[in-house]
Amino acid sequence: MKPLDLTIKCFLGFKEKTEIDFRPLYEDKIFLITGPTGAGKTSIFDAVCYALYGEGSGETRTKAKCFRSQMAEENEEMEVSLSFEVKGQLYHVRRVETAKGVNKAYFYTENDPEKLLVKIKEVNTEIEQIIGLNLDQFKKIVMIPQGEFREFLTAGTKDKSDILKKLFSTEQYEKLQWMIKERYDASRAADRKLVMKFNEILKEAGMEGKDIEMGPDALLEMLQSAEEEIAHMQKEISELTQRQKEIEKEITETQKNNSDLETFQKVREEYGKYRNLKKTFEDKEKELKLLRKIEMITHTEKQLADKESEIRKLQTDITILSEDRKKIAQYLDRCRKTLTAVTDEAINLDEKKTKKNRLEDLLLKSKRLSEANLQLEKLNQKGLEFEKKLAFLRKKERDLSALMEDEKVASRELHDEKVCQMELKMKLQESSSRLKTMVTLFNKAQKRDEVEDNIIRLRKEEENLGRNLDVVSNAYLHELEKRNQSYAQILRSELTDNDPCPVCGSLDHPSVIRDVQEFDEITLKNLEEKKRNLEKALQEKKSDVKNWIRNHEDLLEEIFIMGDENGINTFKLDDLRIIGGDEKEKYRRLENKLAENMTSVNRCTTNLDTVNERIRVCRKDLDSLDDLIKASDEAKAMINDLKGEIRSLQNEGVPKESFGLSAQIKELDRIISDISLRLEQAKKSYEECYNQDQNLNGQESALNQTLISAHETAKGLKDQFFKKLESAEVPRDIYEMNKHKVSEIDQIDEEIVSFFKGYNAAKGVYENLRAKGDTLRHKDLAPIRTHLQETEQTLSDKNLYLKEAGILVHNLRRSHERLGEIHVKYLENKEKLAVIQDLYDTANLGMGFETFVQSYYFEGILIRANERLRKMTEGRYQLKRRNETENRREKIGLGLDVFDEYTGRERDVQSLSGGESFKASLSLALGLSDFIESHKGSVNLETIFIDEGFGSLDQDSLDNALESLLELNMSGRIVGIISHVTELKDRIPGRLEVSTLPGKGSRIRINGGI
Repeated sequence: MKPLDLTIKCFLGFKEKTEIDFRPLYEDKIFLITGPTGAGKTSIFDAVCYALYGEGSGETRTKAKCFRSQMAEENEEMEVSLSFEVKGQLYHVRRVETAKGVNKAYFYTENDPEKLLVKIKEVNTEIEQIIGLNLDQFKKIVMIPQGEFREFLTAGTKDKSDILKKLFSTEQYEKLQWMIKERYDASRAADRKLVMKFNEILKEAGMEGKDIEMGPDALLEMLQSAEEEIAHMQKEISELTQRQKEIEKEITETQKNNSDLETFQKVREEYGKYRNLKKTFEDKEKELKLLRKIEMITHTEKQLADKESEIRKLQTDITILSEDRKKIAQYLDRCRKTLTAVTDEAINLDEKKTKKNRLEDLLLKSKRLSEANLQLEKLNQKGLEFEKKLAFLRKKERDLSALMEDEKVASRELHDEKVCQMELKMKLQESSSRLKTMVTLFNKAQKRDEVEDNIIRLRKEEENLGRNLDVVSNAYLHELEKRNQSYAQILRSELTDNDPCPVCGSLDHPSVIRDVQEFDEITLKNLEEKKRNLEKALQEKKSDVKNWIRNHEDLLEEIFIMGDENGINTFKLDDLRIIGGDEKEKYRRLENKLAENMTSVNRCTTNLDTVNERIRVCRKDLDSLDDLIKASDEAKAMINDLKGEIRSLQNEGVPKESFGLSAQIKELDRIISDISLRLEQAKKSYEECYNQDQNLNGQESALNQTLISAHETAKGLKDQFFKKLESAEVPRDIYEMNKHKVSEIDQIDEEIVSFFKGYNAAKGVYENLRAKGDTLRHKDLAPIRTHLQETEQTLSDKNLYLKEAGILVHNLRRSHERLGEIHVKYLENKEKLAVIQDLYDTANLGMGFETFVQSYYFEGILIRANERLRKMTEGRYQLKRRNETENRREKIGLGLDVFDEYTGRERDVQSLSGGESFKASLSLALGLSDFIESHKGSVNLETIFIDEGFGSLDQDSLDNALESLLELNMSGRIVGIISHVTELKDRIPGRLEVSTLPGKGSRIRINGGI
């Protein structure tokens, strides 16, 4: 972080607005802020720190809340603005405290000024992220304030630990340590759970007393025994199954024997039936042969009958066709005559068509002339309408220009009202937030008063309990003294002469008292109990008072913080009521103003909407202007074209009326159509009649030819029929007697084939079975089946036992697998537990992680600090970390000793002189700064500021300190020093001199540099 521009107003000693440009001082990488004591040198550091974090560089001023200049007017605001650079990026922050004590903050980046942050918490968070340091880290590393320079050097172990925790966020390692403990506990619990689960599985399997380290082998012996028993049982079942199969085979063979015997008896009976029917079917076989011969002859006879029927039909068709030809010849003659007559009439048809075409053309031109005159009249009327519309739209254009001016005025008025509305809303939001704060503050103040009343009441009760306790304690002591005296009197009363005293051993007892005073033990016990109860009650009451006082302090702190944030200095309920009432009245006035503004906004919005609507209507009307102008021009062009066309038609002599022309054309069209129709019909009738005559002539020739061929075929078939009768040696009478049975040939053939097929099959089966069948005898199955049932029952019992044993083995195998899974998980968890055990022992039985990391960081800081301290002290001093305890369970100390080379011994840093202490503190601060920058990549320490301390150094020490600071320049770091030491003024050319004028405050003057 590198400050560039600082602006201060009404801040501490700076009453007037003061601007400081640090850039000229950065030329030599080191500059001095000098001036008399009390001039305001430290105020510059305070202003930089206040601009960044909202607090000063020192604890004293921060706690006192005294940044506002005492010389500022009552209505003046305190303001601090800072422009700074981080990694080449420019940032701007501005903080304001109003006259009423209200704090405000504004922050933006140079690249994005529109993104303005205005909430204090957002600004603080953003700056802290950009710089990479919080306020405590910033004051320890970048800006080392006056009076706190030696804090880190002389702090104890606990204080250094807190500082290192803030600087390096080491609490994450403490969280890591707790996380390891949680995982260790979880692994231990998992280990116990797995062992318990392992024992449960063994118990389910009927076994106990096995160690989980055996894993699944704990059930191996039982499982193997069960599996061997199953193997033996399976062997017995296999033998029984084989015996069952043999019995079943014997039953099957017996059933087959009885079945074969029954089959042989049936086959023998069936074969006898077929043998009795054989002669009948042999006769049918002869009849079938005769019918097949007749079938061959009937086919020829049928062909002959069909051919004779065909000849008779051909003769009939030829007769009918001859009569039709005579009728067609007569009709063809009439058609020829009609065609000749109509052809004579059609000679003048072309002349009539030409005349008709000429009249039709003249008719079209006449109609066009009428249409043109009518269109011309309409276009003239339309042109007048266009002129009227154009005049109306020209007026609309002028109206639109005026409305556009009105729209600008209305928009500007609405914009002004909305800006005012936004300002009022922001003020109203601020007032509402302040009003809510006032309510919260009033409630807290009211609660504060109640807490104070409770504290007063509890203190009175505490005093009463104290007085009661004193009374009871005195009574108790009195009773106790009486008891002691009573014990002594009893002892003395029991002494006799010449007997040694149990206390002193003397034989002489001059003070023997024979009378013993009575003592009440119950009263003493009651007083002791009462005293104990009162002490307990008093202790509880004191604890209650402390708690109420702590609550009261927290409430006061919250009230003061809220008061500082809102500029409220009085916290009495009546004063808060008055302030709240004023704020409520202010809120009401703002609400009224906002309501009036919203009415104005609505009025302006309505006015603007009305104007926009009128503009929209005008624009909508004007949208048709161009089309109207185009249509008007087109209408004028069409008028001119029509006028020219009318003149041309009139010059051709086209009549205006077309009624006579239409009648002439209609009559000519009728005549032409009549002649054309009759000519067409005559031609068509003649052609149809002629074609029909030619067709009939061809049909007649084809029929005569077919008839001749049919006669020849019939004669051949007749000769063929008689030849087949003779060839088949079938008499005509037998033929005629059996030809009707030809249709039964297939049925008779099927019956014969079916019979002989069955006969041969029955004969073949009988012949095959006869040799074996004669030897077959019937066997009884009942004893064999009884034997089979007994075997099956035995096998069923064995299988049932095997199933139960199988379930047992299955369960044992499943338990074996589960034990294996649990054993694997146990080993995995055991391995994991061993690792976590090491981490747990490391984190909890020795040095804690956070302590180890802090020690590492502190050692790194000391290494860098000693490099600078040796140079400043010419090798005499070296800082060393001191262990405050040897117990590793406690945090190792972060205390410091200094090793003196002159004496060869270590001593406490508190023993260093003022100058030596400054050197050690400066070295430690620079070492801390170097270590932070090297270990936190997000932190860029371009600048370091040191406030005072150089006055305690002699000339040589001052030279060495400056030499160490100048070494920072070699790394590009800028060093700012506050000091009034004269030697520094001579050694450092870049100076920012601070002076003060009575009544006017501090002034700044920059010397040296650029």
